[in-house]
Formats: sequence, structure tokens, C-alpha cells
Amino acid sequence: MEPPEHTRLRNLVNRAFVSRQVEKLAPRIAALAHERIDAFERDGSADLIEAFAAPIPVAVIADLLGVQRELGPKMLDWSHRMVAMYQFGVTRAVEDSAAEAAREFADFMRGYARARRADLRDDLISQLLGAEGDGGRLSEDELVTTCILLLNAGHEATVHAIGNGVKAMLECGVDHTFASGKACAATVEELLRLDAPLHLFQRYALEDVEFAGVAFKKGEKIGLLLGAANRDPERFPNPDAFDPAREPNPHVAFGAGVHFCVGAPLARLELATVLPILFDRLPGLKLTGKPCYRDAYHFHGLKALEAKWG
Repeated sequence: MEPPEHTRLRNLVNRAFVSRQVEKLAPRIAALAHERIDAFERDGSADLIEAFAAPIPVAVIADLLGVQRELGPKMLDWSHRMVAMYQFGVTRAVEDSAAEAAREFADFMRGYARARRADLRDDLISQLLGAEGDGGRLSEDELVTTCILLLNAGHEATVHAIGNGVKAMLECGVDHTFASGKACAATVEELLRLDAPLHLFQRYALEDVEFAGVAFKKGEKIGLLLGAANRDPERFPNPDAFDPAREPNPHVAFGAGVHFCVGAPLARLELATVLPILFDRLPGLKLTGKPCYRDAYHFHGLKALEAKWG
């Protein structure tokens, strides 16, 4: 969407998604990280995508929305089926499954929101139900689609941000960049730059325009290659190197402008919380095979991340 409609909806969502609200999730995120490691630490090895990176974000989103964590696996299934649309060679069966998952999740959210109206709590759904702005409240459809967006973007991208980040650190032999809050924040930003979980985002030309010698017609689709921009040698010296002390670091992993990722504070918090815990709890962590990326063009992440420790 674009202004003014985008501005109205964005302002309503922002009021329920400000940093001070997100920061309240830090203890829950840390507890989740410890719970996951407790479950597999004694094994001495694991696929860190399946065992660590994947379960945490969906549980965080469930907590954020105020949904029971027991519904996490079902939400994960909905998310996976919906984002399966973002790959080459999509079949009619994949399309039908994605549409069915979207309908199921929308029906669930409608019922959940209606029940929550009479029982507002300290969660995002309650805040969205009570959010008001110049344009009034979110409609039920707007609430449902916003929650679907938060599930898909908030889960899928964060899973890959964690996985890609751990991979980069293990390949570089770096596990000591969390000595202070400032160092940890800088490490998170460099990991997001180096191997962004979202390499491509599609936009549309809003008017006829020429940029860098290329002419675009109004309505034409444009692929923004965020991953390439984050490796631009004119902006990032030695761009293919992992440099947690890089300064400045004007990466575009979260996009830019009015469409800058509304979930950026949560993504940063999750990475800054779970990565130090992982490397602290599993000393000697190392890869046991060459990581392989998924064959997808929208989200950029690993099929698996096999590692051992001790």
C-alpha cells in the first residue's frame, strides 16, 4: 500500500509495535533460547535450524499476538504453506495449499479477535483492537491481514537471520563479539548486512521515472536486490568480509523509507538475545558439514545447519 492509506494503517500498527513494547519480550526470548538448548545440549550435535532457529521466532510471535504457544506448530504450518508461494516453479497444488492456509489462519484470527474484544490483555492483538488514529480503528480485515503479515515476516525472516548469522560466525571462527551491549548490537547489524534473510523485495513504480539511465513506466514491477546493495563495494569496504567492528554500517536489510520493516526492533532484539546464549551454552561450537541454502528467491536461508560442540 502507499500513502495516504499506508500512513493510516502504519500509524495504527506502530502504536502497538513500538520498541518499549517489544523490549518487554526480552526475558521470554532468553527463556526460549535456554529451553531449546536444554532440549538438545546433551546430544553433542544438532541441526541448529530445526532445533534452535525455527522454534524460537514462532513462539515469540505467538507470545506477541497473545496466542497460546501450543498453537505454534499450527501457525508454523500455516506460515510455511503460505510462503511456499515465493519460489520458482510453483504448482497449482502449492497455490491451493497456500490459499487454504491463508483462509484457515484468517478464520482463526477472526474468531480469536472477536473473543479478545471482551477480554483485552497486554498483547499485540489487544493493542491493535484498542489502537486509534485519525482514521479510526483497524477494521477486522485489516487486523487479520496485519497478523498474517506479522506471522510470515516475523517468523520466516527471523529464522533465516538466526541461521545465516550463526553460519557466518562459525565459518569465520568468530564467537567473541558479544562482550558488551554495544559490541553485540554491532555484530547483529553486520550479520544482517552480510547475509540478509530477505535478499529480494518487489515494489512498483508509482509514476514514470528514469533512474541511473533506466526508464520505468508507472505500474512496472521492480525487484530491489537488498542482498546486492548490502555488498556494494562503494559503500562497504571489503564487503564480503564479516567485520563486526564495521562503522558506519548503513545496510538495507530492513528496507528503507516509509516501508522500513515495522518488525526491525523485534528482529534485532531476538538476534541480540539468542546468539550470545547459543555461543555461551555450547562452547566449541563448529560446523559438521557444508551448509546448503534453500532453493527460494524471496527469503534467503539454509535448509539445515549441522553443528557439534564440546
